[in-house]
Amino acid sequence: MLKFVKGLIQLMRPAEWTKSLANMAIAVVFAGIMYGISFNATLFLTGTASVCLLWSGLYALNDYTDRVEDALHQLKRHRPIPSGKVPARFALLFSLTLVFISFVLAIFTSHLLAACMSVMLINHLLYTMKPFNFKKRPIVDLISGSLVNPTFRFYSGWVLFMPKFNAPLLALMLILGLQFGGYGLYRMMSRGFEQKRGYRSSVALFGNRLRYLFYASIALGIFAYFFACINSILKVPAIGFLPVRYLWLVVLSLPLLPLYKKIMKNPQQISTTGSYKFIYRLLYVHTLLFFVGFFLFYILF
Repeated sequence: MLKFVKGLIQLMRPAEWTKSLANMAIAVVFAGIMYGISFNATLFLTGTASVCLLWSGLYALNDYTDRVEDALHQLKRHRPIPSGKVPARFALLFSLTLVFISFVLAIFTSHLLAACMSVMLINHLLYTMKPFNFKKRPIVDLISGSLVNPTFRFYSGWVLFMPKFNAPLLALMLILGLQFGGYGLYRMMSRGFEQKRGYRSSVALFGNRLRYLFYASIALGIFAYFFACINSILKVPAIGFLPVRYLWLVVLSLPLLPLYKKIMKNPQQISTTGSYKFIYRLLYVHTLLFFVGFFLFYILF
């Protein structure tokens, strides 16, 4: 019974909630700073709960649809379904239940939030389900997995306080730059497996040449963050800004940067070493701490 409950929690992937929390927090902070929007904790918590439950349901659905191939993967075979912790049919029912609850919660919170979640749901189905299987198709796999989802995670937070899809350019550059690059390096870890399975994904076809695109994307996201802070002084209109104090979050992140060296240098090698779990945990702990700091700077100052 304990293994079963633990398996359900693993299916929900609570560590992945940090991505939704971070994107939504960035949206709320940009909206609050630029437009003087009053922060409503209940509204924010309800909105983030809706999005996190949606993604828990979608991750569980992804594990269900990929259960056969996951059983052949040296790392993914330990997931709840291929390892036998959770029966496949129950996992599917669990997934659909989580998605249903998330939309009920969203509809009573904001219709625009529900609309953003609908886009993410449709995109995820196109990404994982046959006959579309975007994740196995070049170019479109990167667009679907690392541009569409982060955009609508961000807007899920934005529309809670702003009834328009009018986010500033620097905010979008920040989240898309970092997450496109990070997602691409994550996919590079599975390049060997995808080649063996005959996938025609971007990383399988184009290989290490893509690394430089992912590096450039991360650099673009970092530049957007710096320029947003500097723009509070320059005051270039419309593109967005953050107070200069937000640069302290970069300073506090510097001691962690050497730990990312290995994944930046050779992401494909990570999957064959024992450092995979360490990198995975580091990334999500760092994201969570950055999100907390980003939000506290807004609430407290």
